[in-house]
Amino acid sequence: MDPPVDGISGRAGRLTITEPTITVVVAAHDEADHIARLLRSLRNQTRMPSEVIVVDDGSTDCTARIAYREEALVITTQQRGPARARNLGAWAASGDILVFLDGDMSASRTFIDRLTEPIMAGKACGTFTKEIYIGNPENPWAEAYARVRRLAFPRLLPDSFPDVWANFRAVRRDVFIASGGYDDVGYGEDMTLAPKLEALAVAAPGARCFHFNPSSLREIAENGRWIGRGHDIGAVDHPWLDNAPWTAFRKALADIGAGADWHVLPARLGYHLGVIAGLCGRRLRPHRHWK
Repeated sequence: MDPPVDGISGRAGRLTITEPTITVVVAAHDEADHIARLLRSLRNQTRMPSEVIVVDDGSTDCTARIAYREEALVITTQQRGPARARNLGAWAASGDILVFLDGDMSASRTFIDRLTEPIMAGKACGTFTKEIYIGNPENPWAEAYARVRRLAFPRLLPDSFPDVWANFRAVRRDVFIASGGYDDVGYGEDMTLAPKLEALAVAAPGARCFHFNPSSLREIAENGRWIGRGHDIGAVDHPWLDNAPWTAFRKALADIGAGADWHVLPARLGYHLGVIAGLCGRRLRPHRHWK
């Protein structure tokens, strides 16, 4: 059979319209508490992906075993961070469109359909969604974390967020592969694709999904450490001062004055001390781009 051209393949006099296929790539490290929920939500889509690939990035728990049980294609690798894990999944994918999800997410039934619709229609090479809801808003630590990160609780992004962004949630595989994929910079790697594509992701209306915030003080501090050793922290003018304990305490008092409950005080201290630890790790081991 002749090779497909713009979604149409076949011999002269007999054409077959081929709809682009979709691969979901999940980079996961120690996501045993969340991965089954995500994979089950992906089996309940109005537009089913042709495959779901979980790249287990050196997990120390049973993430890979759960992913196998939930019928995902699993790639296990030594821990090297999300950029390398996502790229590995993309190289192994067979789909025409890549959808990148985190292990601590879940998707509404129409998520894949709505997210990929602008790409299917040829209106964009990639998309993102503004409709990311916090999956555990009832957890006081999750709410405190939203305060710390200035998230639009109970969502991650506000309604007023722009309709284009540098963070791709779905992208055509051909342009992704041609670009070389994500750069290995640690936290913030998901913002490295747009400059190479010289394009921004377009918001996909109705693509509703859920992201589960850290649900304990330990997870909040660990998240701060990951951010502190990442790429984006380099754009902050005074990262050490901005995350000093006295600064964290002052910000926590302002949060409480604005209506936050007491969890925000230890959450602030844990998060900002985590960032300081990450900054130290970034200076001591600048080439380590994983947690």
